[in-house]
Amino acid sequence: MTNTKFQNDIALIEAWQAGDSDAFEVLYQKYWRKLYVFARRTTPNTEDAQDLIQDVFAQLWMQKEQIDAAVFSESYLFAIVRNKLLDKIRKQYVREDYVQKILQSSTESDFSTQQTILTNDLNNHIHQAVDVLPEKCREVFQLSRFEQLSVDQIAQKLQISPQTVKNQLSKALQVVRFRLREFATLGLLLSTFF
Repeated sequence: MTNTKFQNDIALIEAWQAGDSDAFEVLYQKYWRKLYVFARRTTPNTEDAQDLIQDVFAQLWMQKEQIDAAVFSESYLFAIVRNKLLDKIRKQYVREDYVQKILQSSTESDFSTQQTILTNDLNNHIHQAVDVLPEKCREVFQLSRFEQLSVDQIAQKLQISPQTVKNQLSKALQVVRFRLREFATLGLLLSTFF
């Protein structure tokens, strides 16, 4: 099918809009290769470029009544292809961003789970270490570290001198640290706790 039947694009569009199905075929044959080559510059995948050009012509077909024959041009078609390419890039960006967020969320969740397990394990070891302390020493340690009482508050509560509290606390910390030597790699966490 040749373009000789139509003098220009305006005549081509007007004939197609008037119901001449050959006009659309001529339009397709005239522009599809140029549009395809343009799409291939941005889209490395051959099938994606072909699909995109098919979408352009499908859009034209569905919107044929809205096309203004007087403003229709090759530039108009290239603008449609460019917009479809930009939409595709945006969708791909959004999809990649979404995947990144899922992966990040998954990683944060995995880290959180790992951190929780580690913290629980450390707490278990601390309680086991505290359980072997002599009664007064254990009581001082628990009041200091678990209830966050000051030396003076502990001394007042247990009716002992502040120096005795300090001595008991020092002894308790030595025993607990010794019992937790296998957690030496968690030195930062231990130094925060103690």
